[in-house]
Amino acid sequence: MLQRMLGAAFFNAHTYEEVEADSGALGQAIGVVLLVTVCGVIGGIVEGILNDEAAKGIIIGLVAGLAFGIVRWALWVTIILMVGGGLLRSSGTQTSWSEMGRVLGFAYTPGVITIFSWVPILGNLISLAAFVWTVAAAVMGVRQAMDFEGTGRAIAVVVVSGIIGFIPWIIIVIIQWLLLNPPQ
Repeated sequence: MLQRMLGAAFFNAHTYEEVEADSGALGQAIGVVLLVTVCGVIGGIVEGILNDEAAKGIIIGLVAGLAFGIVRWALWVTIILMVGGGLLRSSGTQTSWSEMGRVLGFAYTPGVITIFSWVPILGNLISLAAFVWTVAAAVMGVRQAMDFEGTGRAIAVVVVSGIIGFIPWIIIVIIQWLLLNPPQ
């Protein structure tokens, strides 16, 4: 799994093809999503401790972070599949939710660096770098999983999916924020 994570993070087309073809790798992909989510949660916990947040908030953050990490990934897979497999498909596009889930799960790999999001001054830059790197890995994964001949269509799929997915994503973020910061 570690070798696949490194291959995905460093845009290895063969890794994405391998993950797409391995029907048994969905569990690994979910494991990557959970690992990345845990890294982000740990970064948030460390930041919470450094900012003297209450233990209750930290525990709620851990639980909500894990649950919403999986929800965000599943939503992303679904929207990318709808856009890339429907709206912007090419003549050679053949993929399933499971294939796309595996590919995008491994594309999450760069998010492991969010474990350092608590670092003063650099934390926001680290989070931004993780986001941009993950989106770039997703473009590579979409290109391979949807058998696009070029990267342009894959970029379009990820961008259009991001625009479509923005509203549900904002709703999820608001719900997560409300759980972590209940009105007094």
